[in-house]
Amino acid sequence: MRKYLRLARVSAWPAFSLTFVIPFAVGAYSGTSWPMALVGFAAMFLVGAFAFALNFYADRDTDRYHDGIQKDFDLRRQPLVTGEVTERQCRVFCVATFAASVILGFLVSSMFGLLVFSANMIGGVLYSHPRIRLKARPVGDIACISLLGVIAPTAGYLLGAEVLPSTLMMVFWFLATATGYVATVMSDYEFDVRAGLRTSAVFFGQKGLLRLMVVFCLSSLVVAVFIYLGDYPSGTRYFAAFAAAVLAWLTLSVWRSLRPPKVHVPVFSSRGRWIYVAPVIISLLFVSYAFVKIISPGLLPSDPFVNL
Repeated sequence: MRKYLRLARVSAWPAFSLTFVIPFAVGAYSGTSWPMALVGFAAMFLVGAFAFALNFYADRDTDRYHDGIQKDFDLRRQPLVTGEVTERQCRVFCVATFAASVILGFLVSSMFGLLVFSANMIGGVLYSHPRIRLKARPVGDIACISLLGVIAPTAGYLLGAEVLPSTLMMVFWFLATATGYVATVMSDYEFDVRAGLRTSAVFFGQKGLLRLMVVFCLSSLVVAVFIYLGDYPSGTRYFAAFAAAVLAWLTLSVWRSLRPPKVHVPVFSSRGRWIYVAPVIISLLFVSYAFVKIISPGLLPSDPFVNL
């Protein structure tokens, strides 16, 4: 069992959970079904298991080149590189997690099931499948993860509020994800070159991709201003402002730390794994917040994510 948990890359689940747990908590209300929410959570975690396992399968011959820094997991020790899991076992695992996630997704609702299926296809098949592998194609890598950055929070919000988020919020999620993902593509540059991958960083160069990151960041700031000035609850408005500030800090940090071919983003460049504990705490806090909103909303003096 342990080797399959490693194959599912459970160390990355806390960070992945933030993408749908926070929107779920924001949208949750007294009419939200907690049992269905748990089914939805299981579906989304299975999406993560499928996508990470398929990515390990596609990268089994190249992960050995990585130094393990700035990652939640030392890629040189992923189970397909060490031989803990065979290729056949990985393929069976991928089929099982894909099917189980979609089945659970449609148990929640038709729309949620479609979002789960789309997340599997875009974040898993299109991004990693050896015959497609947009991860190793210029622009394709950024497009896949950015779209996944829209689908996951949309699914989370739908799970809680039972309606889709606004188009403006989806645009913000896309730009925010693109900004953050570009930083990871840049940091993997030297390893992708050694592995022969033609990622966006390899194709455009790190400096060229840094300019694109600045464009994404500035676009995120513009959309965040529209959200802040729009008819959104105070919690959503302040959260957008906070997220925009973090993106600006990240972009500036990457700019200052770029020493081609290396990019060591502060905090994440450490070999310590303590930074990856934070998403666990944040996820638990938001799940608790959602639980109170659903079970005993009267315990909350006010809800910053609801317009009065």
